[in-house]
Amino acid sequence: MCKACLGFGEEVIEPKILEVEKRKRIDILPYREEEFFVENYGKLIIETRERKNLSREQFAEKIKEKQSVIKRVENQELTPDDALTDKIERFLEIKLKRLYEGKYTERKVKKTELTIGDIIKVE
Repeated sequence: MCKACLGFGEEVIEPKILEVEKRKRIDILPYREEEFFVENYGKLIIETRERKNLSREQFAEKIKEKQSVIKRVENQELTPDDALTDKIERFLEIKLKRLYEGKYTERKVKKTELTIGDIIKVE
C-alpha cells in the first residue's frame, strides 16, 4: 500500500501459514512378534527350584522377593511383571517366555439375512 492510501483504512496483517510436516502412514505389518508365558510356567518354576534343593522361602530370599509373591506365581495366580520374570529366569536359568511370531488374521463374518423369527421369540 502506498502512503497516500494508508489514510483510508487499517493495515491488515495476514497470519503466517505454517507448513506442517505430513506424517508418514504406518502400514500394518503382516507379521508381529509377541512374547507369551509358556504353559504351566508355575510348575516349571517349582520343578527347577526343587532340583536346586531350594525351599520357596530360600528362593524368595535369594531373589529378594516376598514368599507370598513366589507362591502366587508358582500357583499361576499372579503373572509376574518383566522385572520379576527376569529375576526368576536369571536365577533358575530357565525361560518363562517364548517368542511367538504369527500373522495378523482377519475374521470374516458371514453376512446372513435375519428374519423376524430370528429376532422375536414366539411362544
